[in-house]
Amino acid sequence: MKLPRLIITVATLLAVAVFSPTAFSNDAPADSSFFELEDLVVSGEASAPPVAGSTKISAPSVTVRDPGSLADLGGLLPSVRVATNSRGDSHLMVRGAPERHSQAFLDGIPLNLPWDERVDLETIPITGVGRLEGRRGLPTLLDGPGVLAGSVRILPPRLAGLARRTHISLAAGENGLSRVGLTHQRMAGSWDLLGAGSWNKRDAWPLPAGNGLRENSDLEQYSILVRGSRPVGGTGRLNLLATGWSGEKGVPSELHLGDDARFWRYPVRKRALFGASLAIGHGEWDFTSLAAADFFAQEIDPRGPDNWDQPLSEGEDYEKGFDRTGHAQLGVTRWLGAHNRLSLQGNARFTQHREQLTFGGPTNSYAQWLTALVVEGERRWAEFWSLRAGAGWDHAVTPEAGDKTQTDAFDAPALNLRLSRQMSPRSEAYLSASRRSRFPSLRELYSGALGRFVPNPDLRPERQDMVEVGLTAQGSDWHFTSAAFLQYLDDGIEKEKLAGPDQQFVRVNRTRIRLPGVEVAGDWRVRPNLEFTGQHTILAARVQVDGTYDQPAEDRPDYLSHWAINWSGFTGPGALIEAAVTGPRWSADVSDDLDGLTRLPASVRWNARLSWRWEMGGGWKAAGTELEAHLRLDNVFDQWSDFQVGLPEPGRVFSGGVMVRM
Repeated sequence: MKLPRLIITVATLLAVAVFSPTAFSNDAPADSSFFELEDLVVSGEASAPPVAGSTKISAPSVTVRDPGSLADLGGLLPSVRVATNSRGDSHLMVRGAPERHSQAFLDGIPLNLPWDERVDLETIPITGVGRLEGRRGLPTLLDGPGVLAGSVRILPPRLAGLARRTHISLAAGENGLSRVGLTHQRMAGSWDLLGAGSWNKRDAWPLPAGNGLRENSDLEQYSILVRGSRPVGGTGRLNLLATGWSGEKGVPSELHLGDDARFWRYPVRKRALFGASLAIGHGEWDFTSLAAADFFAQEIDPRGPDNWDQPLSEGEDYEKGFDRTGHAQLGVTRWLGAHNRLSLQGNARFTQHREQLTFGGPTNSYAQWLTALVVEGERRWAEFWSLRAGAGWDHAVTPEAGDKTQTDAFDAPALNLRLSRQMSPRSEAYLSASRRSRFPSLRELYSGALGRFVPNPDLRPERQDMVEVGLTAQGSDWHFTSAAFLQYLDDGIEKEKLAGPDQQFVRVNRTRIRLPGVEVAGDWRVRPNLEFTGQHTILAARVQVDGTYDQPAEDRPDYLSHWAINWSGFTGPGALIEAAVTGPRWSADVSDDLDGLTRLPASVRWNARLSWRWEMGGGWKAAGTELEAHLRLDNVFDQWSDFQVGLPEPGRVFSGGVMVRM
């Protein structure tokens, strides 16, 4: 079915089933708020409007999960799965889409590594985090290029009137699990200053079902973050950020491959980010800008545990990669009344990746320019109708291609329409349609991935067409959001198994991938200290073969669910019980001689947490000092579940710790 026909069909259904003759006026539409939040700082992003398909996770909801990294929090967002691949990287998969269709941002700065167009969430420390915001779908083109399925944004906290605040956390658990975190925030004149550091370590993850320890699953990482923010001109804000982390990480082998599995590790992983953003409001005009520099270094040792402590010899396989990236963004918005606007935004990114595949061998250099220009307008009329329309152009060119054949430049248009109607002061229905493309990453085009992949410089851009209809509503103590969507991905890039004894893959453009889905999410605060949250998503991804959609798409689960009950008060006992369900899915399997795919069963993981909180009175210019002790049990029933074939999730893990807030 073509995109225009889909738009007409869904619009008709929406008009008949949802739009009622009764409407109410409200200047603040309920655009899928999900949690009550503290005030936010300007984060250097364009003046994007409130978006549908948005879920906000407050600081208390983050803290109660005792996270070591962003990978521990992604599953809290509706329609999101965090999966670890054979390289040991944990990725965000929104609505079943490939991980390269989603972006992560830290205070407005992109975190996806341009070489691969994705990022290992386990390497992103939760240091100095105030809250998270997840977005699903493509509600606005102002999110930037590469955001097809959604995004997750890490934003800092505010002091909320306090002179200073300090947060200390200590945790320890089985198999050498250790975490230390320190965050201090204070006012210095007009500056809101924040400094944070953390240390995260484990010796190994346990295998599920009491099968011992997962070999080569160790991790150790240090991180530091410094941030300053101040108002500018009364209505603007300037943000400055510097952060970095350094660590070492093992990569567990694929269990089903036995002696044929690769056994390697990251002896070096370092990253440094520097960013500045400025937002200024001047009457009917808003101006935003962002500039950031990103430096990344990584080493991969594939020699196996018997050789990791041996000196390297000339010509041995040993990969070193170095990345440097610059980001720039400029935006201007002209307000035409209280609700009507016209926005223009430009994005530019330059990245250079240098890699050495053998010790002492030659160094190849790859580079790419990625630019995007977007114009988006929004108009409200008749008090309760609103239309958002955007158009853009994305462009990519690779001036350096190492020792490979250079590809031609990529160009693609971007379109987005969103029609909404306010149903009551706190509810809204919407219909949206969009088109956007994703260009192949440098790694997809040119990298052999340590011999596992054959490079394919002939890859074409992926193009996604999507329509979505949804409803958001909230009451005094509950929130609810639902959506139905249909995506068509033309030239979707998928792995294809090659014939021969080498068990290699090649990335190819599939004919077409269809993904219909339905999602619901909500929360209900039953009592002031008792909250219930739940979400459920149903997906049915299929690849078109010979004109019919009958072949499964890789790593798209049939359904996803997350349910939690959180009981907590200002003092005294607290408890959290949560369950995460992942439906059956097809996973890549080089040992399968038929189509390279194996069906994985559904799985459910239960987590539990008990805590006790003490209020220790005021002091040190703060509202008071709080002490909390907790015990945590992840994967309570020690159930076996796989991220991918041969890559099990951790078994049962017991931990405990204390947190002090001053």
